[in-house]
Amino acid sequence: MKKWQKLLLIAAFAFAFLGSIILNTPAWIVGTLVYKYSQHKLDTINEQGTFWNGQAMLIAIDKEGKTSVPLMVMGWKIKLGLSKFININFSASNQTIADASLTKSGLEVSNVNLSLSLDQLTPLVDNLNSLSLSGNVHLTAPKLLVSKKMQGNIDVKLDNVASGMAPVNPIGSYHVALDLSNLGINIDSTPDSTITVEGNGNINGLVLRSRVKEDKKEQLLQFMTMLGIPQADGSYQFKVF
Repeated sequence: MKKWQKLLLIAAFAFAFLGSIILNTPAWIVGTLVYKYSQHKLDTINEQGTFWNGQAMLIAIDKEGKTSVPLMVMGWKIKLGLSKFININFSASNQTIADASLTKSGLEVSNVNLSLSLDQLTPLVDNLNSLSLSGNVHLTAPKLLVSKKMQGNIDVKLDNVASGMAPVNPIGSYHVALDLSNLGINIDSTPDSTITVEGNGNINGLVLRSRVKEDKKEQLLQFMTMLGIPQADGSYQFKVF
């Protein structure tokens, strides 16, 4: 065998070996990235498959890192491309929950459609832990851009919210709107909510003002005093963060 043929054969084996390593990159690396870029608020366990095509249990973690709550079994498929350098499809229960693409403009996220229970999210918002909240959470976002100049809106519906501390349940249904362009947050409630809530803020601070239906004020007096600070007009002020 000629020298150039030997070099070619060695190079072929080397590329095949490197290709095998890349294709079989373990799934736990996805969890490492999720943990890092969520600022240690999310992580994965029970990883299966590979970095390119796998699944794992996504968990939420409190700020002390002592409590974790399972969110869902999340699957992913990662592809490389030209205009979209990296394209990722996230799924749960065989349905797409989000598509993410890394482009020259930044990270584009689309088709977000995610349903969870409210108690699963309490590790992420410290002030809600003590309220023993339950209810349904539905998060949607048609298109988001995460870059130096962020764009897009996220809508969150909180339906039939109840609290283990309240003598009257459910306490209401609420809508949360997040604007990535200014990191603004707006919250309001449905008119039939027992406890109505409204407020504007951002990720650095959010204070809500709430009111109780007249016929439920006496029953919920102790709960509302625990929830927020009574105001002169009969409302209550509650600092979320």
